[in-house]
Amino acid sequence: MKKFNFKILGLIAMTAILATSCGLKKMVKKYPTVSAKYEMIPNQPLETNGTTDYTMKINVTVKGTIPPKYFHKKAIVEFTPVLKYDGGSTELKKYTITGEKVKEPKGDMTISKKTGGSFTYTDVIVYKPEMNKSDLVVNPVAKLKKKTINLDKKGDFTLGYGVIYTSTRVGKDEDLSVADHGYEKETFVTKSGNIYYAYNDAKINMKLEQNKKPENVTKLKELTDFVNLSLKVKTINVNAWASPEGEETLNQKLSDGRSKSADKWVKDIYDAIAKDYAKVNKLKNYKATYPVINLLAKGEDWDGFQKELSASNIKDKNTILNVIKSQNDKFKREKTIRDMSVIYKEIEDNILSLLRRSEIVYVCYENKKTDEKIAELSTTKPGDLDVKELLYAGTLTNDIDTKLKIYKSATTVYPNDWKGYNNLGWAYLMKKDYTNALTSLEKANTLNPNNGLILNNLGVATSWKGDFAGAMNYFKQAESKGVNSTYNQGVLLIRQGNYTGAITNFTGKSLRYNIGLAQLLNKSYPEAISTLEGGPKTAEAYYLLAIIGARTNNTSLMYDYLKKACQMDAKYKTQAKDDREFIKFATSGDFTNAIQ
Repeated sequence: MKKFNFKILGLIAMTAILATSCGLKKMVKKYPTVSAKYEMIPNQPLETNGTTDYTMKINVTVKGTIPPKYFHKKAIVEFTPVLKYDGGSTELKKYTITGEKVKEPKGDMTISKKTGGSFTYTDVIVYKPEMNKSDLVVNPVAKLKKKTINLDKKGDFTLGYGVIYTSTRVGKDEDLSVADHGYEKETFVTKSGNIYYAYNDAKINMKLEQNKKPENVTKLKELTDFVNLSLKVKTINVNAWASPEGEETLNQKLSDGRSKSADKWVKDIYDAIAKDYAKVNKLKNYKATYPVINLLAKGEDWDGFQKELSASNIKDKNTILNVIKSQNDKFKREKTIRDMSVIYKEIEDNILSLLRRSEIVYVCYENKKTDEKIAELSTTKPGDLDVKELLYAGTLTNDIDTKLKIYKSATTVYPNDWKGYNNLGWAYLMKKDYTNALTSLEKANTLNPNNGLILNNLGVATSWKGDFAGAMNYFKQAESKGVNSTYNQGVLLIRQGNYTGAITNFTGKSLRYNIGLAQLLNKSYPEAISTLEGGPKTAEAYYLLAIIGARTNNTSLMYDYLKKACQMDAKYKTQAKDDREFIKFATSGDFTNAIQ
């Protein structure tokens, strides 16, 4: 009886083993009917996508179909894709499918043997440049009780080839900020002086009390010396007035005569200069050349009278002024002023006598170094230039290395001026040197904290360093200080995968590389072609145009621009060879010719 039981048990065990083995072998045998229906969504290759935290990732989606009567009711299948590339591999998450009679553990989905079914596998992995040339493979593992076997007896099944990484091709064309040098090519020097006149007289008498006052003597001496400098004249105005106590017509005549006498006084200065010049150079019959002098006879100075009276120390000045103002008739007003000047001697001595005058106003162009001289000194003797001149010199050349040298000198000669450091940082950024740019810009920010220009440039340098979150923070700060950093923020939106948002941020800008890239990634191909063809003729722009040609099956566009890109920059020969954007054309002779 015991022997019989052992035989039965052995038979049952053997039957179970054979059934298990048979079930898995059947799944292995029919596995090609499953793998044939694997589908990458969207169609392979894989593609990089930016994320809100600026991490470049790859979304993996695989659809699979399991036919009826394929899946063993007690089987467990583990579906684990692997991305393989030179130097390593990345294993994706495991996806488990269980038969309908598997109790524990349940997988990600349960499949019916009778009806079969379909599944959708998804995962997101962090992108690495090594993945550009890679294969996404899978060889599901099937388990039935204690038996484990790979379903594909030929080895790994390739789901997709490589990774499209065009979204990583963000260019360095951000808006940068150069601090204004503040230099003015034309500046003016103004000198003025007054000549005072006796009551009812237009003749010059330097013995008058007002003309002998030290401050007036000094101003006329300074004016004479200024004329002797022989600067280029912009304007010379002689403004002449009369005091308002006289009759209006007479006052107008007086102011006219006073302007003419002052005009002669100015011309006498030029005559003296000419006489000295002729004497030194032994010239005969040498005469002065007079500049244009504008004579402005302004009549009686009623406004000046009110101003001087209001500013005086006369005790009853407000009462006096109100009495005078109350006279609507000009003749009565003039008589009232005369009467008051008799009662109040201060009105005559300290007010009316100051209003009988000619004011000579000289405006001349300040002597400046020529642009040629500034440019020369900026690279030979930068210390001979003031800071504005030195920064201005940076605008007189288009050579970035010369600009760099000039701005370095500015930081050495004027180490406490933030503009030199900001512009030096700008120059380094133009040379794509973010390391030295950051050093200069951080110094500028120390000297002048929270300056929008500096913050914007710091954002660009920080972005190129790879700290995109930090860069966005700088751009936002710059924006709050009135600097337009919208374009630069748009460039970062590309890195976040927000192509529509980037294009919106680019509104108002045109024909820029990153605009074309955003349009390409947004699948706005005609717009991208227009932008890139109209923009700077660079190798990187040509390469994007070639990608558009590949995506739209426009081989003429693709080969033409791919050839131009490779001729302009040899690195694109290697890139194009393995770039999955061109996978459909890689074996073509025309493609081979284009990248040679």
